[in-house]
Amino acid sequence: MAGRDTRFTTSGQVFISEVTNTDALLKNLSSSGLCIETKGFMDVLPKTRYSIDIVPEKEANMEKFPLEVESRWVKAKMKSSESGFVIVVPPGTTGKTLLEQYLGYLASQPNNNEENNDYNDSEASGPIDISAENQ
Repeated sequence: MAGRDTRFTTSGQVFISEVTNTDALLKNLSSSGLCIETKGFMDVLPKTRYSIDIVPEKEANMEKFPLEVESRWVKAKMKSSESGFVIVVPPGTTGKTLLEQYLGYLASQPNNNEENNDYNDSEASGPIDISAENQ
């Protein structure tokens, strides 16, 4: 699979502290990115970093975990909005470890195949190492 990580469908939730409409459905997730959907307008700006909390579905038996993400696109629909994010993770963080654990759970679920979407995440080839930005 060249240039794109496997995306898994999920029924988890996402909370974005910097956005007033913070209750969102986690549509899919990979090691490099995610897509969320909200009812109504989502006030997310492209190319902007956000701190989010991922709340896995109950069956995963996991607590929520934090991630740093950067928005790539926002698509407004009639009664909902979707937004795509690339994951920005400092190496060795708890969020990264729990993300990997959650992806392992999703991969083990029957019929949870890669979802083909019209995402333009060609800039996202994996989690961005923000420690390299400080060198």
